[in-house]
Parts: sequence; structure tokens; C-alpha cells
Amino acid sequence: MLKWVMLGILFGTVTGITPALHVNTLASIVGSFLTSPGGFSYVVLLYSMGLTHTFLDAFPSTFFGIPEEETAISVLPAHRLALQGRGLEVIAISLKASLLAAIFSLFLAVPYVLLARHYTAFLGKVAVFLLAFFLVITEKGVKRLYALLIFILSGAFGLVVDKLPLREPYFHVFVGLFGVPAILFSLNNNRKIELKDSEIQMPKKRFLKFSFIGTCFGMLASLLPTFTSSQAALLGSFFSKDERTFLTIVFSVNTSNFIFGLINFYATGKTRNGILVLIKDLYYPLSPEELVILFLVTIMTSSIVNFYGMALSEMLGRAISKINYTKLNLAVLVFVWAASLYFDGLLGLMVLLTATIIGVSTTLLKIKRTTCMGVLMLKIMLS
Repeated sequence: MLKWVMLGILFGTVTGITPALHVNTLASIVGSFLTSPGGFSYVVLLYSMGLTHTFLDAFPSTFFGIPEEETAISVLPAHRLALQGRGLEVIAISLKASLLAAIFSLFLAVPYVLLARHYTAFLGKVAVFLLAFFLVITEKGVKRLYALLIFILSGAFGLVVDKLPLREPYFHVFVGLFGVPAILFSLNNNRKIELKDSEIQMPKKRFLKFSFIGTCFGMLASLLPTFTSSQAALLGSFFSKDERTFLTIVFSVNTSNFIFGLINFYATGKTRNGILVLIKDLYYPLSPEELVILFLVTIMTSSIVNFYGMALSEMLGRAISKINYTKLNLAVLVFVWAASLYFDGLLGLMVLLTATIIGVSTTLLKIKRTTCMGVLMLKIMLS
């Protein structure tokens, strides 16, 4: 069993630190190479892989500005801290907040099972409506109109993208809305990235508090199928006052949502992410004993990743810091365009360009780029 945990950690590490490589993609590839996929060992491999990914996927969004759906709204705060030389602190926040979220999630497992069996999709839709309202109303003056227009525009864009024959639609969407604009506005920064210490500049009690808040919002996201982890983090952002507390919430949401997704899968059979879809196709249902084993895998994986994650990130960060930042940004843009072409050809590139225009517009109009989350929220509101 330990062998499968270690393999999962290895594969999850690769996906976590690699820009644009999603854990679901690697899981499918790994499955295709296994001679006889299936059985509980395969469940352990996939689960530890996905969990490891949630600890380390802050790296690409911090140093490259390339987000996934789960970390899209963290790009600007993480990128901003990286430019201030605090990139390693962001990674430390991700690792420690994810560890706390894992611990909190296991303590909340029993009441969560009771909640999971009584959820209603209506509650998720109400939460999205309220979130959309707050996104617009928290702007001031004419910016409220701008925010409403961008929300509707990005929402309409999301509806259109869903109809297109794309292999990786949300790669183009989220990299375009959040990643490429952050890179474009950093192109005139021709200095090298500085790396200061990784000490988290936040009182421990405050860190615990916001990690628990993030865990609760991650629980909400895993309960309601219409509510994504990005939206849960966005809702949690109204409780944060600065970049560090916001990132603590985002990273806690990301990990706890994954763990609660497993518990929901055990309790109801519902799948909340691609890893669980793969698991259900090969191994279902889970027994109580197997769930306990996966809880132990959670503790083991979380501890191991925290043991080496900081050293690995520091090593990679030091290598990146030696590169001229403008050249690094240009290289990342070329990589993004190439990946977009590889996934979906010219159609994918057009979607990426459209998303980039919408994302850049929010900066030019001086409104929150999180308004672009309308790309997911509008279709939920209309469903």
C-alpha cells in the first residue's frame, strides 16, 4: 500500500509544479499505462495523487501566473506577493493551510456525512445568486455597471464555450481570464524575481482561523454540485482583509473540497471531481474500512508533502529567480499559446484570446477580476 501512496505523491508532485498539467490528465495517462487498473490500490494511487496536487498547485500560479479552475482567483494576490519577493511565503501558506484543512476536514467528517445526505441543489443556486450580487454591489459608482457588464459578458462567453467541441475548454478559459492578463501587465518588469524567506507574516491564531473558514467553504463547495471551489473561495474572500488571509482561505478551500469530495463519494456515490469519476468507474462502493484507510493516506500524504514541498519549491524558485522576468514571462506566454494549439488547435487559441480580452478589460476598467467568475456562475443561475 505504501508503494501506491508514494507513486501517487510522485505523480501529484509532477502535476502540481508543472504549468497547465492538470492532475485529471495525468491520472488518465497513468491509468492507460497500468496493465490491470482497478482494485483498491489504484484508488489509493489516484487519491494520493489528487491530494498532493492540491498542496503544490500554488507554484505555477505564483511564479508563472498560470491558474487552474481551483486556483484561478488566487493568481493576482500570489503573483503580486511573488513580485515583492514573497513567492516562497505563498508556497508556505499553501502547504500549511492545506495541512490544516486536511486535519479540519477529518474532524468534520462525521457531521459532513449527515449533511451530504440532505443537500439540495437549490441552496447552491441561492449561494451563487448572492455571490454574484456581492461581486457587483461591492464596486462603487459607475464601476458597478462595468462589473455587471463584465459578469454578463464572461457568463455569455462561458455558455458559448460549453457548446464548442473542445478537449480542454477550461484551460483556455481560466488561463485567458486570469493568467495571461497578469503576465501581460508584468511584461515591462525586466528585473529578476527576488526570493526572500518563507516565513508566513501572519499571527498563528489568525492563520488557524482563516484556514478553518476556508475548510468550511470547501465543505460547502463539495456539498453543492452547482458550487465550485473557486466560487467558495470567492465567497470566503469577503471575510479576508488582505492577500495573505485571502490566500489562506483559497488554499484551504482547494484541499478540503477534495477531501470532502471523497467523503461525499463514500456517503452518496456522487462525484465532485475528475479523480473521483475515474475511481467510480473502477472501484465502487467504498467500505467503511477502506474510507478509514484513505483517511490514514490523507494524514500520510499531507505530512510527506509538507516535509519536502518547501525545499522543492525553494530549489525551483531559486532556478527561476536567475532568469530575467520579462524573458520568463515571454517564455510562459509562448508555452501557453503552444499548449492551447496542442489541446484544441486554432479554435482553442481563439477561445484563449477572447478570454484574455475579457480579463484585460477588468484591469482597464479598474474592477475586480474575480467578476470574470461569471463564466461559471451565469450558467448555474440560468440552469
